[in-house]
Parts: sequence; C-alpha cells; structure tokens
Amino acid sequence: MEMLYSMAAVCTIATTVVVYAKLINGNRNPFSELKKKFSNKVTMVIDEFDEIYEAVEIYLTNNMSPKKCKIKVSTTEMGEEKENENNPIKIILEHNQKVTDFYDDHKFKWIWLQYEVKSFNLIFRKEDLEYVVDTYLPHIRKEAKYQKHI
Repeated sequence: MEMLYSMAAVCTIATTVVVYAKLINGNRNPFSELKKKFSNKVTMVIDEFDEIYEAVEIYLTNNMSPKKCKIKVSTTEMGEEKENENNPIKIILEHNQKVTDFYDDHKFKWIWLQYEVKSFNLIFRKEDLEYVVDTYLPHIRKEAKYQKHI
C-alpha cells in the first residue's frame, strides 16, 4: 500500500512539473500578464509615419545628455548645389537607447526602436496620460518647431 502512495505522489509531482513546463514554455515570463495588470505605466508608440515623430527626434536630440546614452552621428545631405559647403551634423539616439526627460516635475522615458518601422516609445505613469496629450506633446512640437528655425 505504501508503494501505491509513493507512486501516486511521484505521478502528481510529474504532472505538476509537466503542466508548469508547458505554462512557462507558452509564456516565457509567467508573471508578465500579472505585472502588466498592476503596472502604473503606459507606453505610447510614435512611429515614423506620424507627424510628431520628427518633432520628437528634434526635441530629444537637443535635450539628451551624451553622458547617459549612446548616440549616433551622421551628416545630413544638402544636395549637389551645396556640395562645397560642410554638411550639418545630425545627432540621434542609437537603436534601442533610452533617454529620460524631466518636464514640469514629470518624468518621461523615451526609447528609440528600429525594426520594420522606426518608432519612439514614450513611457510614463498612467495618471499622467492627460498631461502628456494636453501639455507635454504640444510642448515637444513647439520646441521642435523653434529648433528647426534656429
């Protein structure tokens, strides 16, 4: 009888291990859904086809600290008629780099991604959603417009 109890315990343990292995295999991080549910963060994606993408690129280029992130430097093309002049230098974030921006006592994290489509991910607290849409993004557009005309 004791042998039957031992075999039943081994079968129960084996079944539990198999079920748990399938769960982990199907979802590499079994706690990711739980983490998402209780997270207070929002990720806003701005892809390269959106008009604000260029404004974000200009804004971040002028507000990032090279000490805290990896940056990419290139020359911009000016056209053949200006071939003899020096091409302006363009500084942008390197792929998958993160920049933290503080504006009006709010903290925002930016990540520049380049897969099939270039995009910026803006990560902020859920309670700041209205502030981001009504104040922060319009501020970025205004600053970028100003920087373009300098």
